[in-house]
Amino acid sequence: MNPGLFPMGLLSQPFLAVTSSLQPPALTVWGLLQSGGWVMLPLLLISVIALWLIFYCLASLRQSVVWTRDLERRLDAVFRRGDLSVLAELVRKRKEGVARVLREAIGLYQRYPNADGDSVRSVAQVVGSGIAASLNQKILYLLDVGVIAPMLGLFGTVVGILRSFGSIAADPSPMRTMLLAGGVSQALISTAVGLIVGISSMMFYSFFRGRLQGLLTIFEERSAVWVQELILLHSSHGAEGPVKEPESRVVEST
Repeated sequence: MNPGLFPMGLLSQPFLAVTSSLQPPALTVWGLLQSGGWVMLPLLLISVIALWLIFYCLASLRQSVVWTRDLERRLDAVFRRGDLSVLAELVRKRKEGVARVLREAIGLYQRYPNADGDSVRSVAQVVGSGIAASLNQKILYLLDVGVIAPMLGLFGTVVGILRSFGSIAADPSPMRTMLLAGGVSQALISTAVGLIVGISSMMFYSFFRGRLQGLLTIFEERSAVWVQELILLHSSHGAEGPVKEPESRVVEST
């Protein structure tokens, strides 16, 4: 045994022990999330909200919300018959957006039989704008989540870095660089989670925005056509008096 190497071996053992004690242990996914700090709690909450909004938009943003082929067929049959009372009964219980617009237009004729076409179109436009705004509001919440989540993650990172620098300032150990690297790596976990939630929310927002534009196009087209049909039908029956209140009967399909 070389006696010259013996002192070096003794000196290297404490250094290796300190170095090994500073190495971070292997973390699981749950351990990584826990190391992100208390900011992970609001991030978890906002991720649950984002997931709920995605499923809600998938279920609610459908063509049947604004227009259905069954409504189209029934409206076509009623307009062919030219009976405004039957038309009022048809749209009274329908939930499609086009039916709601026609219901308000017929209500205007019931209150003011001599109303002109421009007034009816204005009412239909206001009602249609309200329906479109309510549909658009559903996906705007998803946009808000996509903006807030990365900001929460960045806030968590700032808090984690401040905590790391505070620990380094209070620790007299000479291995401050390794302590800082470990603290920063844990602090960046909140930013990573926030970006994952935010990017996912923005991707689904873009998808639902495209779907909504298609629904609104159909809604505007069918509403404009059927409101114009209503105006022409009322003009042709102007001499017969106002539109009667709908009776309690169900319009049978033809």
